[in-house]
Amino acid sequence: EAADGRLLILEVTDLQVERSQGGAIIRAAGLPPTQGWWKAELVSETRGRPDEKGVLTYRFLVYQPLTQTRVSTPQSRLLTAAVFLSDIRLEGVAQIVVQGETNSLSSGR
Repeated sequence: EAADGRLLILEVTDLQVERSQGGAIIRAAGLPPTQGWWKAELVSETRGRPDEKGVLTYRFLVYQPLTQTRVSTPQSRLLTAAVFLSDIRLEGVAQIVVQGETNSLSSGR
């Protein structure tokens, strides 16, 4: 759980790293357990810097619904979050990992 009360998304379902002018966009999709989860964000625990092995890790955080909500279909629950990293921030990054509650996905460079 984050200091602001957000929780890890239940499952990370997709991770894409797309080159962009001056850097890359890290985009992840995930499924919460029910509808109504909101404000998805990829949050780095290391201020966007890789660890000593070149791994840059993000937590996929979301706020839970304020009231009880339905489960419904996966398509109706899907959330997406993205973050831009400049070429300078990508220096030394060998792998990008996005963590959820039950799994994580990674992309190597």
